[in-house]
Amino acid sequence: IALWSHERAEPLIDQLGTDLALCKKELPSAGTKVTSFRGRKARLVRYSEGIYTAVAFSFDADKVRSRKIMDIEVRTVIAAAPLIDTSAKRAEQRTKRLIHNLKSITAKTSQEIFYLVKQDALMGSPKEALDYVAEEVKDNSRDTAKALMEILKHQLAQKAEYSAFEKLSGKIDSTKMEVHDVHRVLMNVFYLFFGEFLDRKIKARVEPTRLQALFDYESIHACIYYLVENAAKYAMRNSYLNVTTSYDGNGFIDIRFEMESLSISNDEEEAIFEEGVSGRRAHSEGLNGAGLGLYLARAMARLNGGTLHLHPGRQLIGGIYSRNSFVLSLRADPSTRAV
Repeated sequence: IALWSHERAEPLIDQLGTDLALCKKELPSAGTKVTSFRGRKARLVRYSEGIYTAVAFSFDADKVRSRKIMDIEVRTVIAAAPLIDTSAKRAEQRTKRLIHNLKSITAKTSQEIFYLVKQDALMGSPKEALDYVAEEVKDNSRDTAKALMEILKHQLAQKAEYSAFEKLSGKIDSTKMEVHDVHRVLMNVFYLFFGEFLDRKIKARVEPTRLQALFDYESIHACIYYLVENAAKYAMRNSYLNVTTSYDGNGFIDIRFEMESLSISNDEEEAIFEEGVSGRRAHSEGLNGAGLGLYLARAMARLNGGTLHLHPGRQLIGGIYSRNSFVLSLRADPSTRAV
C-alpha cells in the first residue's frame, strides 16, 4: 500500500516502491479491479478522500476473490491519513527545530572565536595564521579563557539538543537507567554558567549532597541544562539562586531551584511547560524565546519517571520578579529508599 497527500511531495507511506507508478497506470481514477499485474493475477485498489489518496495491490488469493477485504484495509488507512500526516509534520518540525538550533549554536561558537581574532587574518598561510592566533591569545588570556568557557557552554547546549531529539524520538533503548550522584551532575552543568551568573551578579550556590538518584544521565543532564539556562536568563540581577537536594521519604529525590526570577501568575503555572509558550512577563520584558526550554526539561524528567513543577512565589516590590521554585523530582537510589 502507498498513501500520500496532494499537499506533499513525498508519500506518507510507501510500501510499493517502483510498483507505485505501475499501480497508478493500471488503475482507474477510483475503485478496484482484478487484473494481471507483474505477470500474476492481482487485485488493485485506489481510493481518495479529500487531499489523501491510497493505492494498494495484493496477490493474495482471498483478496483477489473478495473485494470487501481490501476495501476495509485501504479505507482504514485513508481514515487514519490525517493522523499520520500530523505525526509526520510534527517529526519534520522537530527536525527543522533541531537544525535551526544547531545552526544558531554553531554561529555563536564561531562568534566567540572571531571576538578574539580577526577572521581576515586567518585567510593567510597556516603558519602566519597560527602565529597570529598565538599572539592574540597571549595578549588576551582572560578573554580567551572566557571565550573557551562560552564555547564549552555552546557545546553543552548542542549536546542537550541532540539528547532531547533522540529521547523524544521514541526509541526505548536510547534510555539507560543507572544510579548517579546528583551533585556531580548538577556541577557538570553549573560550572559553565558561573561566568554568566557573575556578570549579572547572581550568587549561585549548589548545596553539596551525597544523595543519589536513578536516571538516564544524558536526558537528565539536558533537563538540568535547560533549567539552569532558564535561571541564567530570567533571574533578577544581583540576586540569589540556591539549589538544594533532599529525600522526600517516598522514594524520590527532590532537587529544588529557588530564585528571584520573572514573576509567573498562578494561571501560567502549568502553561509555561507547554511547547511554544513563554510567560506573559517574559513577553512584556522582551525576554521571551521559542518556549522550548521548560517544555523539553519536563519531557526529559517524565522520560525518567520523574516530575518537574513550578511553585510561583510572592511578588517582590515592583511586581516584575517573584520568589519562584522549580522542583525536579527523580527516583531515589533503591538503597536510599530503604533508609
